[in-house]
Amino acid sequence: MDPTPSYELVLQLQQFAQASDRYVESTASAHSSHRTDMNALGVIMRYQRAGSLPSPRDLSRELQLSAPATTAMLDRLERLGYIERRRTDADRRVIRIAMTELAQSSGQEMFAPLARKLHQVIQGYPSEQVELITQFLREATAGVDEVREATASQIPTRKRA
Repeated sequence: MDPTPSYELVLQLQQFAQASDRYVESTASAHSSHRTDMNALGVIMRYQRAGSLPSPRDLSRELQLSAPATTAMLDRLERLGYIERRRTDADRRVIRIAMTELAQSSGQEMFAPLARKLHQVIQGYPSEQVELITQFLREATAGVDEVREATASQIPTRKRA
């Protein structure tokens, strides 16, 4: 029995996500970094594009890390010269995380080959289809986030040994 088109699409999305994860993992490793560090830089970049800076708590929540794990990750990124911890003017106790120019240039170096390949693939589609695919991916991403948030409270937490 042939899978339905929607089933095949879900399989392809899974394979794309896994291939992307493998790229991030190998790229991070090649640059003496961790996958979580790359994910954190992605979150920081998204915040900066939206005109704000994340707090350590924001990163903890988005990456699903404990406070100590977040601190260790931020310490690593700071030692590498990829982030700066900035105190806010309104309340000096509040810390925001900003990417450095080194992180941006290193990120371009690490991910430019992938970006070029994806742009090459995208160029093979008419703009109407690209717009449709973009809309689908926005909705699919929102759906994944919605389900994750809805089910997070239902999943019992396990104590680590």
